[in-house]
Amino acid sequence: MARVQEFYKGRRKRRNYAFLPFLILLAVFSVILVLFYGMQKYAVISKDGVSVELPILGGTGGVSEVDSSGHVVKDFEPVSVPLSYGEPDYSYVRTRAGENVPPVRAIFIPAENINPDKILEYSARLVAGNALMLEMKPRSGVCLWETHTQMAQAYSLAMTSETSKAIPDIIASLKEKNIYLVAQISCCLDELLPTRSTAFCIHTEGGLNFRDGLGTWLDPYSLELRTWIAEMCRELWDLGFDEVVLKDVAHPSLAEPIPLLYTREISTPRSTAAAVCGLAAGVADQLYDRGDKVLSICCNTREALVRDDLTTGQNAVLFMQFYDRVYLDTDKFSYPFNVEDIEANVTTGNVYDRLVPVVINYIPDNTSWILVDGPEE
Repeated sequence: MARVQEFYKGRRKRRNYAFLPFLILLAVFSVILVLFYGMQKYAVISKDGVSVELPILGGTGGVSEVDSSGHVVKDFEPVSVPLSYGEPDYSYVRTRAGENVPPVRAIFIPAENINPDKILEYSARLVAGNALMLEMKPRSGVCLWETHTQMAQAYSLAMTSETSKAIPDIIASLKEKNIYLVAQISCCLDELLPTRSTAFCIHTEGGLNFRDGLGTWLDPYSLELRTWIAEMCRELWDLGFDEVVLKDVAHPSLAEPIPLLYTREISTPRSTAAAVCGLAAGVADQLYDRGDKVLSICCNTREALVRDDLTTGQNAVLFMQFYDRVYLDTDKFSYPFNVEDIEANVTTGNVYDRLVPVVINYIPDNTSWILVDGPEE
């Protein structure tokens, strides 16, 4: 006989134990998240990696104080890190300098002959030539056009004269004759600016402006000088010149080493090449967007065609990287050797149109040249 239950047993509920691992993972994740953001202020970054140092546990560096934001400020032993600076390296620079420059066969007009009548006489002599080179800023520092550069305004260098007023009309008349126009400006030799300010000059150890038989020298390290040269180039192009030539981009040649003072401190060792090549590269970089206008530079010695000339600081190989042409004072006997010296380093354009001979009293057998009138022998 079946046993009769006096009490009814209720149905047991099943427990969902699979939910417990999720709760545990959520709790662990929450703790990790709180620790991650809460412990960041105790993170110490060193050359060996990242570590967490709690104030309660102390540390190798020691805690000096806690700032107002609750961040721990630690005192570490000072580390001496030696820094080594080398000479500037421009070998990696790639530009379009020298591409498609036209031949230039010009007669040089010195500053004292720049007036309407004289220029008309020079233009009438252009039988074998196609261009005129005008000395628009000689070593005297006087600009022969109405310049509005920042330097000119700041130091009253803009001097109005009958010549400066006539320059726009002179240029317009020459362009009507399809004459290619080149302007030459002296860069580091200037007699006018040093009378207004000594802040841009090379100085002697006694603090005087340095000058030699060529004149008073501006400092090629000066960033203000580089900007001024670039501004003058843009003004001359805007006036109608096709090409601007930078002359006297050089360091004074010293018969014996003497202490000189410059306008700015630099990190690299001082040298004539660092000063002059830095100036040349700095100006060219500011005029990189010159479009179809031509930017050129003068070179003084044959040594500079193959290596740094440590007397002047010039390097024509580097100049060829940044400038469309390099002008060289030479003669008919030396020029073929000058071409041989630099030809291997002229990878763009025609070397005979990029290394332009500046000669006296004769017309060389070359596609480009500058003819300078000299005293008859």
